[in-house]
Order: sequence, then structure tokens, then C-alpha cells
Amino acid sequence: MLKILALIGASITMVLGLELPKNHIVETSWLEKNQNEKNLVIIDTREKVNYEKGHIKNAINYPKNEWNKGTTIEIPKLYNTPKQIEEMARKAGISKDSVVVFYSEGKEDTDFENAATALWNMWIYGFKNSVILNGGFEKWSSEKRVVAKELPNIKPSDFEIEEFVNDIASLNDVVNAIYDENIQIADARVAKFFRGEDDRKELLRHGRIPTAKLTPMLRHVKKENSYYTFISQDESKKILNNSGYGVELDKPLIVYCNTGQKAKGLWFIAKFNAGMQNVKVYDGSMVEYSRTNFPLETGEEF
Repeated sequence: MLKILALIGASITMVLGLELPKNHIVETSWLEKNQNEKNLVIIDTREKVNYEKGHIKNAINYPKNEWNKGTTIEIPKLYNTPKQIEEMARKAGISKDSVVVFYSEGKEDTDFENAATALWNMWIYGFKNSVILNGGFEKWSSEKRVVAKELPNIKPSDFEIEEFVNDIASLNDVVNAIYDENIQIADARVAKFFRGEDDRKELLRHGRIPTAKLTPMLRHVKKENSYYTFISQDESKKILNNSGYGVELDKPLIVYCNTGQKAKGLWFIAKFNAGMQNVKVYDGSMVEYSRTNFPLETGEEF
């Protein structure tokens, strides 16, 4: 039975004088108002070439590949190690008292996965005062807000990881979930991958993990003018649940895609915009799973 979840969008958390929405999404007006707060750190997750053409003032550039430097069992592009995160955070001037705003390009419906990947990397190592800028750089610049080209003068911090938040699912967790009706699996890719109709070369086999629900990440943004913004919390809940045929919002959920990027975008949506309590990312995703002998399904879901 689907539980009724309270809306969290209007709720806020106060962090060192800054009001942070509990859905971890801030508007351009919020960032402009708080841009010069001493504890605010802004991270641009676009490619370096775009950052150099112009960026939000004081932003430091960490493109998406900087957040996917971990490797295990020869599977690349996994989450960063503690040492890598500490080095990145220190260079960016992030301390335990900071509030971090991540932003992506915002021109495409998949762009926010880059900001979500960065936020997730910080989140799993216990840093929770992070938000994503709604609409990304495209919304910011289209509104004629200040764009800079000079590099920020950052004072390095002494950031240290103090805890590990286990929002990560292993291959064993995924296999166990296939046979446990109380643990759900969600596929963040589009339908052709779900049906196994793709020819992506890094996948040794094609299809979906058994029992997975088709829940594309890109369904949770909408186009406004030249940029994409998040849909409302009510809309995200309805799309995830799909009238009872999709995700049950009160049960644990494991999300995956091909390389783990869209899975982190869907993790962000499910955890914050839909308010789910137990959401984990299978970071190895189909690149890893396709290299095993565990079962796959193809074709339409029945």
C-alpha cells in the first residue's frame, strides 16, 4: 500500500544563515542573493572549455569526469575514493561548514546528471549541505545574471571525511533484490536500453536487470525557454509510482543505468524531489552487470 508522503518542497533547513530547501534544489534568484556568502562554494560541472568561456562568479570547475575516477574489478568511472574527494574539496575551499551549489549546463534534459553525480559523491562521504541549481548555467545566463571569466581566488581548506553514508548498492545487493519483493530496482535509462535494443559497445550483453521498472531520469525535467528545470515534487512522485505500476515510494529502491551517471540523477530525484527514504545507486550499473552470468531480460515489460 502506497504511503502518503508529506510535501517537503516548502520546508527549509537553516545552515549558517542560509536557507536550504529540503529538496536540495535552489533557484537562480537564491544563488544571486547568497552568492557572496563566505561559506558558499559554487562548483561548475561543465566541461573546461565551456567554463572558460564564462561561468558563475566564484565558481570552481570540476567537470563530470573528475567525479568518476574510482575503478574496481577493471570497471572504470566509479565513485571517487576518500582521498580523491578530500583533495577536491580542499582545493575548492570546502569545509565542514560550507554550503555547496552544483550546477550543470542545463541545455539538455540529461544535463543535471552531472551536478547530481557531484552531489552524490559528496553525500556518500557525509557532506550533506549541497544543492543543485535549477536550470543550470543556461538559465542563469539567459536571465542576464553576472557571468565571469576570471578564475576565483580560492583559499584551500583542511577538509576531512568524517563518515560514510551507504547510498551505494553492490552487485550482490542487486542480485539479492531480484529475489526480494521488498526491494525495488529502477532503470534510469530510456526504453531502448531497457528492452535491449541498443548497441552500446561497453555493454557485453544488452537488456535490463530482472524485476527492474522503467523509470527514465529525463522524465523529471521540463523545458522552459532554452533550459531545463525540475518538475514539481508531486509530478515526480506520480511519474515514479506510475499509478501503482512503477516504484512504491515507501519501499527501498536501487537505481542503475549504463555507467552510473543517470542512476545518480534518478537517485537525486527519488531521494529529494520524491522524498524517498531508502535509495541506493548501483554504481557499476550495466557496464558491470553485463559482464556477469546473472540473468537479463529483454523486450517489453509485462
